[in-house]
Amino acid sequence: MKMKRFLVLCLMLAISFNLMACGKAKDGQEAAPAQKTITIGIMPDVESIPMIIADRQGFFQKQGVSVKIIPFKSAKDRDSALQAGQLDGMITDLLAVIFANEGGINLRVISKTDGNIQMLGGKDTGINSLADLKGKSVGLSTNTIMEYTVDRMIATAGLSPQDIQKVAIPQLPNRLEMLNGGKVQACILPDPLAGLAVKGGAKILYSTDQTGTRVGAIAFTQKSLQENPDQVKAVFRAYNDAVAYLQNEPPASYIDYVIQQQGFAAETKDILKLPAYKAEPPTEEAFNDVVQWLKGKNLIKGSYEYNTLVDKTILGSVK
Repeated sequence: MKMKRFLVLCLMLAISFNLMACGKAKDGQEAAPAQKTITIGIMPDVESIPMIIADRQGFFQKQGVSVKIIPFKSAKDRDSALQAGQLDGMITDLLAVIFANEGGINLRVISKTDGNIQMLGGKDTGINSLADLKGKSVGLSTNTIMEYTVDRMIATAGLSPQDIQKVAIPQLPNRLEMLNGGKVQACILPDPLAGLAVKGGAKILYSTDQTGTRVGAIAFTQKSLQENPDQVKAVFRAYNDAVAYLQNEPPASYIDYVIQQQGFAAETKDILKLPAYKAEPPTEEAFNDVVQWLKGKNLIKGSYEYNTLVDKTILGSVK
């Protein structure tokens, strides 16, 4: 009977020690809590490609961060997810970041993005330069990076916004279709849709490659930056790994995957040109110009400073 009691006591002690050990990692360290998964909203554009490549090639995992990539078909849906607290970061632009802060969402810019946006004259319209746009219809989306870009481009030709007929066409595929169908005489499109327009006979009038102004952005919530700075830094290390991959691998290694994931038209396979990606903060000049444009159109009431909305600490510590 004593032996039985002794065996029961030993068993209970063994169970206790095992339970205590479950709360400890090797070498007596506390077990790490479940890792935070960083959620990033992306769009069907070239700016998002490094993120999907980092996911596909396992670069996030290599850098020790758990990331969930969430694709969106429209900026409206992406911004709704941000408002609902479903995103830590997203591929966006400076205008959207300022609008978010105007609406009470503390969003911070970490990096610019490098996609090209082009002004296009329709086939057989006789539009061969920005100056030819005077009095012509131009397809765009209002109060967005697209309208901002249009205004800044035509200004280089001495035109004002009142000199052109702005036609609101929010959906990019519809804008391309209306240009090709002659429903608008010109329009503004990002790559790779701009490349499809050129393939269909449109003429490039101007591009952000010429201006060198980048107002696309990668942004994260202030909450995420405060609570998970190391994970966000790891995201950008993985982003840089993806950029290096894209620079060194032949397009055949990834082009079909990119087209499928981003929902690009099959015809883009032969014309898709990737920008020279580089994670770095936007310039203060570009930021201030966006604020000035938004204020000029009475789209914002608040005052926004570069050093407040642009966080340089993340990239500053990414090796």
